[in-house]
Amino acid sequence: MERYLKILGKEVWRSIKKGPHVPIFNLIVTDETQTRLGGSQAAMTRPTNDDIENMDKDKIDLYETSCGVTPDSFGPIINCKSAKEIWDVIKKNYEGTEQAQDKKLTTALNEFNGFKALPGESLDDSFKRFNPIVTKLSNVGINQSDHDTDLHFLNGLGK
Repeated sequence: MERYLKILGKEVWRSIKKGPHVPIFNLIVTDETQTRLGGSQAAMTRPTNDDIENMDKDKIDLYETSCGVTPDSFGPIINCKSAKEIWDVIKKNYEGTEQAQDKKLTTALNEFNGFKALPGESLDDSFKRFNPIVTKLSNVGINQSDHDTDLHFLNGLGK
């Protein structure tokens, strides 16, 4: 989903990472004496064109993010008011708590470090077992260069 949202543009990703745009309104006092005496001579500035454009983009981001959620995952996000809120809920649901993420990382590293080709196993079969391990590492944020991966893989074949 992250790739899809980034393809939509950097403004979409801004909305997800930083939250919705909130315009800054300034109080304008037109007659200070009247205001002190309880008059209603104060006014707020209006949103700028940039503010309006960013708020419109936030609405589109909210729509696009909510449309990217599967129907069975829609329940937890139904009350979210921004794309960032949706993203945070989705991220927590899929990645889990920090403790769960640490467990996934440890498990993936243990699988990677313990990988060995089986006796009599073809190179193709070894690779089919090895590739999901590399994918798990990538999913938990570990990215090694292809060279390092190839060397480890080849070392595992010789054991």
